Amino acid sequence: MKWTITSILLAASSTLAAPTNVARSNSIQISDFSARAASPASTASMHFVVTDANYPDDTPTDCNLIWTYEQLPKSNARCNNGEYYIRFPQGAPDFNRFTLELERVSGPIPEQGQILLSSNANGEAPGTKWICVNNPDPNVEISCSYDGVLELQV
Repeated sequence: MKWTITSILLAASSTLAAPTNVARSNSIQISDFSARAASPASTASMHFVVTDANYPDDTPTDCNLIWTYEQLPKSNARCNNGEYYIRFPQGAPDFNRFTLELERVSGPIPEQGQILLSSNANGEAPGTKWICVNNPDPNVEISCSYDGVLELQV
């Protein structure tokens, strides 16, 4: 009887100690992505939703920024769940062409990725899904949106 109980406990502890093969995702999905700059105060805003297969318990999460256009947002800007830094490593974003960076703040899987978004205003991005319109409404200098779901490599 003692041998049976010992065998069961040993088998159970071996099963619990075995590593799990969880596939790591190498990208973060960004959806519902838009940005706009309003005049005359030149207030900029940006919104997108982050979905991360590596962290399904705390995504999707909204990411919202409001700042003065042609300047950088706060350096510690984060998505609404607090788990992703939002940065513009090439400087203050011009919505026609800028680099967006996301970095996971905490967790066992480190993630950081950048992507260049260009509206083709300068002719370098034909077929882009980042679409910008100048002066779409009174008091709006520029309004942009991404057509589809963006894959950010991390």
